[in-house]
Amino acid sequence: MKYESIIGLRYLRSKRKEAFISFTTWMSVAGIAIGVMALIVVIAVMTGFQDEIRERILGINPHVVVLWDPRGIDKTPAQVVDAIKTIPGVTHTFPYVTFQAIVQRGSQLSGVAVKSFNPDQVKFMAGLMKEGRIDSLSQPGTVIMGKEIASHLGLFQGDSFTLMVPFGGISPMGAVPETVKVRVGGVFETGMYEIDNTLIIMSLEDAEKMFGLGPMGVEVKLADVYKAGDVQKEITRRLGPGYFARTWIQMNKNLFSALKLEKIAMFIILALIILVASFNIVSSLIMTVMEKRKDIAILKSIGAKKRSIIKIFMVEGITIGIFGALIGSFSGYILCQIQQTYHIITLPRDIYYISTLPMKISLFDVFLLALVTTCICILATLYPSYRAAKIDPVETLRYE
Repeated sequence: MKYESIIGLRYLRSKRKEAFISFTTWMSVAGIAIGVMALIVVIAVMTGFQDEIRERILGINPHVVVLWDPRGIDKTPAQVVDAIKTIPGVTHTFPYVTFQAIVQRGSQLSGVAVKSFNPDQVKFMAGLMKEGRIDSLSQPGTVIMGKEIASHLGLFQGDSFTLMVPFGGISPMGAVPETVKVRVGGVFETGMYEIDNTLIIMSLEDAEKMFGLGPMGVEVKLADVYKAGDVQKEITRRLGPGYFARTWIQMNKNLFSALKLEKIAMFIILALIILVASFNIVSSLIMTVMEKRKDIAILKSIGAKKRSIIKIFMVEGITIGIFGALIGSFSGYILCQIQQTYHIITLPRDIYYISTLPMKISLFDVFLLALVTTCICILATLYPSYRAAKIDPVETLRYE
């Protein structure tokens, strides 16, 4: 080990009469560690919430939706499905129809959105079912509905209610509401209040028989949701003019943009904590320089160069930064793992629709944060080290 490193590490261990310098050194380490730990925990929570929301949105919504203008198109819905399902990465492709309706049970009314699929094409929703089975849609006149709308209307599996489409029929007097009686085959829960409070799913065959509505679009599920943009381009290329596609990112752009902006804002705020903690290193090194002026003068008088003096104090500052970053990274990662494993922090489910605080952090993120912290600490050592190298040994030894 070079003598610069030996002296720099020795300065970290203060003598008893210089105990305050040792105290400020440990405070610098603690400040860096707490800042890094807080940053890791907050980034883990923001990432966990973002992933949780994305999974819930994609649990029922399509990854890509294809729509068309009925005028001037040259393909049937079946031909559109056949053209899309051969695209690499596509796992499910199915036509759908959606319309607004009113649910009536006794004196209670509620507006809903109805989506219709072929029963064998919505098996991906099986994991969301709280009551009943997804295959109950194959029974004529049966629907499945969101948990919140079912709770609001007091409906359970097997109950019947009236579904009314405001402009479902035509009479000599004009458009008139069309009402049908349907039965609850099951109740699902996505965890997204707006969906669970408004969505009803029925079979495409029932929608055609009851309301005369044919497919109005095609929903597409992908193996890799992050390749939705590439699949979108390929779909528009294959189908040609009159057809257009939208990805799940475009359909939820505002939500994910807000989450991303909030994550960046929290990163900046907590990075300032680390920046403030790095000033502790500056103050600690300046105090060490003031205390060690005689040592520095002696070293320079026996031939130590300015570069060597700079190295001595940079070793001390970098050691503080590395120890603080390691302790903070380890503590933050352990806290995230404990929460992921034991779910210590719980959340009110009626507000967040998740029972525990979600945390997700990768070792790469931890390493990157520790690296950035170390770089900040290295920059913090430059000024005190430069001040130490500028000390005049003649003047110092004359008066001290």
